[in-house]
Amino acid sequence: MIELPEARTIAADLRKEVLGKTIQSVSGNFTDHKFTFYYGNPDTYHDRLKNKAVTAVVERSFYVELEIEDEVLTFRDGANIRWFAKPQQFKKSKLLLMFTDGSCLHVTTSMYAAIHVFPKTEGAQDAYYEAELKSCSLLDECFTYENFLSKLYHETEKLSVKAFLATKQRFIGIGNGVCQDILFYAGLHPKRKMNTLTKDELNTLFFSMKQTLQQMVLEGGRDSEKNIYGEKGGYHCVMSAGHYKDGCPKCGGRIQKEQYLGGSIYYCPHCQK
Repeated sequence: MIELPEARTIAADLRKEVLGKTIQSVSGNFTDHKFTFYYGNPDTYHDRLKNKAVTAVVERSFYVELEIEDEVLTFRDGANIRWFAKPQQFKKSKLLLMFTDGSCLHVTTSMYAAIHVFPKTEGAQDAYYEAELKSCSLLDECFTYENFLSKLYHETEKLSVKAFLATKQRFIGIGNGVCQDILFYAGLHPKRKMNTLTKDELNTLFFSMKQTLQQMVLEGGRDSEKNIYGEKGGYHCVMSAGHYKDGCPKCGGRIQKEQYLGGSIYYCPHCQK
């Protein structure tokens, strides 16, 4: 799933590979989309994007965004974006962009994904996208400790730490995936109620958000996800399906796995309270 580290990593790679290139054709297996959600009619994408150049790659927190002259193309959630220097035979493209230099972008879906093409002047008219446009990136200086505390009020104080971080887009770019290691390094149990956190614990949580996300970006995304070249990210996700059986790197104890709030949580009972 695309969360902040992947959105940043993919944007940086796309900037190197497709910026300035002209689109030759747009195609895809649009009819069998099931859990791929298109904005507008995907059958019109070819006519709208053909012979237009990629003029910008925009860094977002949950989205990967390409500006294609007067149009905008965005990807979200489980969109697997792969770049190839030469065209190949693809069986399950949910979107295939062919460029005039022979390279291409091939997009498939894991679980579910959203693919949008919309005129730049009109905007996406999508609540999630609009919320992201109005938000401050968690890695920017504008996201301060005071900004973090402003999300904590009567209703949210009753939430668990995981629900506070990863639901209702309070912190855009944090989903269930990156939330796990943030809580591990903050020493907080995912089910811990926000109204039980001390001032020191709140401060530690804020800095864990900043530092963990920054490290994930610096290392090219999480090793549970892949970049546009099909390579795993360099950040080792301690609390993940791929590594929880390795045990806790702090105490050596067993990491617990449970289902909670619609997804899996991983935590060390000794180190996370």
